[in-house]
Amino acid sequence: MRRNYIEALKKAMVAAIFIFIAMFVIHLIWANTLSRRAYPNALRYLAEHQSEIGNRNYLTIIDFTKPSYVKRMYIFDLETGEVEKHLVAHGKNSGYNYARDLSNEIGSHKSSRGFFVTGEKYDGDHGPSLRLHGLEEGINDNALRRDIVIHGADWVSYKAVLQNGGRLGRSWGCPAVPVSAVEDIVEKLKDGSLLYVYAKEPGDEPNE
Repeated sequence: MRRNYIEALKKAMVAAIFIFIAMFVIHLIWANTLSRRAYPNALRYLAEHQSEIGNRNYLTIIDFTKPSYVKRMYIFDLETGEVEKHLVAHGKNSGYNYARDLSNEIGSHKSSRGFFVTGEKYDGDHGPSLRLHGLEEGINDNALRRDIVIHGADWVSYKAVLQNGGRLGRSWGCPAVPVSAVEDIVEKLKDGSLLYVYAKEPGDEPNE
């Protein structure tokens, strides 16, 4: 009787471990996949506002439905079809590992959702940086006044994820990127490229 109990317990433990691993793998696949609405939304906006977009070589999407420990910045080369992925931080008051609370308010230290167009490259306190102009009134049009820019930060790295218990460092609202990648990103996206920050809206399905 005792032997049967031990054997049954072992089988149950093996099954539980298998289920945990399967769920973990499924989560990783989901976390590393761009939300299905994001790319069509961005292409539609690009097609309808071409006169506002000076640099049509690249399209960038930041998917804030994903956790900070995955590469959730997607840079699409619209000529070759190639895609780059990068880590990107969110504002410290937008959430711990996910950017759930977004804002256009000056001084909020939160990220903003919606469509932006890039401005000029400049060298700031964080090195090479890129200004962002919000294109949606009441949603992100305070970006320039809030000094929301793309810049590099050493706390945007997998080392930072380990040091912070599973998340990136957080910014004051800027989409900060790895120091090792910032110069290339800025050079590609400067002077009028479209950037779309995709985030959950009220009523969205859980895994949109």
